[in-house]
Amino acid sequence: MMKKLLLFWAVFLAGTAMMFAQFPNIGILGSSTPVGWETDLDMTTTDGVIYTYNNLVIVVPSSDPGVKFRQDDAWTINWGGSGFPNGTATTGGNPPNIPATNGTYNVTFNLTTLAYSFVPVGVEIPEVMLNGEGVSVSLSSTDGVHYSAKNVSIPETTVSFSIDDTGMGWGSSAFPSGTAVQGSNIPVPANMYNVTFNLETKAYDFDFVIISMIGLGIVTEDPGWVTDVDMSTTDGVNYTLSNFNFPGGEGKFRFDHDWGLAWGSADFPSGTATSEQGGPNLNITAGAWDVAFNRETGAYSFTTPVAGVNEFAFNGISVYPNPTQNNWNFVVEGMVIDQLAIVDVTGKTVFASQLNASAATINAEGFALGMYFAKLTSGSAVKTVKIIRK
Repeated sequence: MMKKLLLFWAVFLAGTAMMFAQFPNIGILGSSTPVGWETDLDMTTTDGVIYTYNNLVIVVPSSDPGVKFRQDDAWTINWGGSGFPNGTATTGGNPPNIPATNGTYNVTFNLTTLAYSFVPVGVEIPEVMLNGEGVSVSLSSTDGVHYSAKNVSIPETTVSFSIDDTGMGWGSSAFPSGTAVQGSNIPVPANMYNVTFNLETKAYDFDFVIISMIGLGIVTEDPGWVTDVDMSTTDGVNYTLSNFNFPGGEGKFRFDHDWGLAWGSADFPSGTATSEQGGPNLNITAGAWDVAFNRETGAYSFTTPVAGVNEFAFNGISVYPNPTQNNWNFVVEGMVIDQLAIVDVTGKTVFASQLNASAATINAEGFALGMYFAKLTSGSAVKTVKIIRK
């Protein structure tokens, strides 16, 4: 029994080390920091997106002031910015140093959005609540500006944001997003939401919760079950993934990129998935599938995409290098690319361009690390290619 337990913990710790080894190393440095420009102060993360460093002492020198973030202790990928104490970082070329001022700060950097914040140590962060009939939710913040609450179940009602329990609600008639004003309420349909609120601008947003697919049967580039492919939804209950090319193998549906709630089944191509701990994985047959999943019932189906005027294959398409750190080169034989769009795994279009050419080079340095889908259009022909920024 003892040998089995030791073996279990060895496998568990090795798997944990492998999981965290996938995250990029992000550091902060600069002449305004105690280590200067030669050494990185490594930030910590638990998800590879939000990085933090606490109690950073800033002393601004007379020459070359400021700080930057960089990846893997090298200048190949680095970020600067013009805003302080909050801002959105920029990369590529030689971005400006962040103009930090004297003080001691808790620093946060979001590798996906590139938002950063320097919060003075000892400064109390205001409390923001979301209130309504049957709703009382505290929103969290690391910088006292950007507030969020994930997976909030809200009945059909009206809600408002309150700040430091002043008794005055902030809301608007606009849904799912808008700018709050004092004395108004937000009409919210019953559903589960990820809620964000900006204390400076009073901008708010109610997004549907995230359902994704994960596993070696979905994305094979990972050494483990690491990358989620987000599904799309228009109602927060029924989620879809269209014409996705599966390598084949095991996978699961999961909630909020977390193993607290995941669904699987031994049935394919359709069935009712179970979220029972230790339940079976999906066993997906390799090929292109349209996937539908109901978050409430667990019902799912994999169906063959129906070819139409917008679903034709390009001839002789190549993308290189892929993965890339700097540029993607797209080349199509015998056709002209009318339009090229790049979509992230949430379905958001992050780049679009009219080309009218058979080849194109796209600078990838401004993209966050991760997987994307390039959608190339030529007349009525459309081709989607998976691309990766590393």
